[in-house]
Amino acid sequence: MIDPKNDLQRLKDSKEFKEWLETHEESYLSDFFCILDKDSSDDNLWQIDYYNPKEDTMTSFELPADKRKKCKLKEAESKVFKHDAEKVKELELNNIKLNDKETMDRAKEFLKEKHPGEKPTKTILILQHNKELDKPIWNLTFMTGSLNMFNAKIDPEKGDILESSLKSAMSLKKEMLPGTKKPTAS
Repeated sequence: MIDPKNDLQRLKDSKEFKEWLETHEESYLSDFFCILDKDSSDDNLWQIDYYNPKEDTMTSFELPADKRKKCKLKEAESKVFKHDAEKVKELELNNIKLNDKETMDRAKEFLKEKHPGEKPTKTILILQHNKELDKPIWNLTFMTGSLNMFNAKIDPEKGDILESSLKSAMSLKKEMLPGTKKPTAS
């Protein structure tokens, strides 16, 4: 289980983070990310990203959910996938009340109520600042046993489902990723 406020402090207390921060003082927290596919939530690795606005780069740290394991630098100063004029907002944790388990439990209840035949098999969970809603959200995606993708944006303070959708994973193949070009006929 990840409690963002407490577990961020665990990262900040690590030797790796302190050493990195000495030369990256302008960087700030942008998100928590995890693909939850392990039987035990303590086996999962969280990725915590810091954005450097001066260099327009992202640095990622691995934070094991298992509190006995150490944090480590995963990737330093990688390219950010966004439009050039777009700004990565800082993730503020002041009003975050729900941990990952509480968030997934709310989403599972909602999924069961709205789409009773769908059973989650894999979870992608991101805590980030949502630019459209202009607030932090848990952005959760369940891959279901029937090859559908359920996405929910969840208020991390109250647990309300702010938006949700269910799409066939096969339909996503037809959608173009931002920044890619459509193939031209030869």
